[in-house]
Amino acid sequence: MRGLLAMALMGLTMNAPLRAAVDSGDPDLFARYFNTVPDVCFQTARGHPPTNENAAALLLEPLNDVPSTVKAGFKEVTGWFRLKSAPNNVFVGIGDRPNACHVVLANTTQTGEIQRKTIEILRISGFQRLKVPSPDDAIFVKQAPDGYMLVWVQIPGTTLRNGDGDQGAINVNLMSKAMFESLLQKH
Repeated sequence: MRGLLAMALMGLTMNAPLRAAVDSGDPDLFARYFNTVPDVCFQTARGHPPTNENAAALLLEPLNDVPSTVKAGFKEVTGWFRLKSAPNNVFVGIGDRPNACHVVLANTTQTGEIQRKTIEILRISGFQRLKVPSPDDAIFVKQAPDGYMLVWVQIPGTTLRNGDGDQGAINVNLMSKAMFESLLQKH
């Protein structure tokens, strides 16, 4: 997955300094944000969430004081981390449901561009997009040896609050084959 992402990102990113506050032009923000999904969330979905002890190895740092604009949309999340390379922009939440992981994008005006790239990389990676009624949500699924990996891209197509606070998220969970097929039959 990482190799595919690296190839897909060629020409899409350049090195730029990380800014504090609202970021309107860090070309590496998408890669930092998206790479957190396979690096952290796919492992969390399989029962291996980040902890205070292994956070550094995952390039995360534990976070006790979560910005209120980030926490507002994820009230049930009990464990928070932030990505060391994008500490004002990428937050990881766990603990609201077993094996669920949320990568929250914050403090950026690159929302629409990041959403489009996220959806394209998931598609290229073999995830199938499911139909959902909301234009601001996209749900993808891919069969894995241990079930179905569900990735819900929850990013508005436009920037919210001039880029201040949370701008959406990628939510990941692994569903058993039986549970997924049962859901498909109901709908």
